[in-house]
Amino acid sequence: MFYFKKIKFLIYYLIILFFVFCFNGCLTYESKEYFYRLDSGNSGHGIIKYINLMTNSLYDSTGTADTDFQELMDSYYTGDKIEEELAGAKNVKKRLYEEDNRLCGEVSFDFDDITKMKFYKYDDTDILSNSVGTKLWCYYLSSGSMMGMTGNNEVYFSSNGKYGGENMPVIFWKGNQKEFGFKTTVTSPGKSTTGLLEKWKDNKKQ
Repeated sequence: MFYFKKIKFLIYYLIILFFVFCFNGCLTYESKEYFYRLDSGNSGHGIIKYINLMTNSLYDSTGTADTDFQELMDSYYTGDKIEEELAGAKNVKKRLYEEDNRLCGEVSFDFDDITKMKFYKYDDTDILSNSVGTKLWCYYLSSGSMMGMTGNNEVYFSSNGKYGGENMPVIFWKGNQKEFGFKTTVTSPGKSTTGLLEKWKDNKKQ
């Protein structure tokens, strides 16, 4: 009897998981652009742009789009989720706007130390011989180091540096570089995605 109760409970639990998975949306975006500029020493200014904010669901659900748009507004735009993801940033400013018939988001900020932004300065100068060595700026594109939204997986697309490839997911720049830019892709628009531009327009009318 106990065995059948466990089976019954397991089936009930799997059914609940199925509906949660199928009908729960996911706030996402098509691509993301990063820009960092050094102004003095290791301090400077940064801009992160989210292109084509969308909801991604297995089913076309208006309720899902409503929920995800509300999450965008409450957690990221008026909330402090972005600030939590941007450790080391200050003077954070956020805006939502329409571009090419898509809803985009932009976050601008200042920083005192670019290494707090997940950058690393490689310098192999030999102190003993005082010889000049190689200096490089590096950024590791791991899922843990990316400042993403809602846990989306970002894939390298382009940069103004040199990319090490899938086996070495690091972007390299020369040590005297002052501006660093790169772009990642996240979710391709398709049948399961719904752009949030109209939701944003409706929200502005209220």
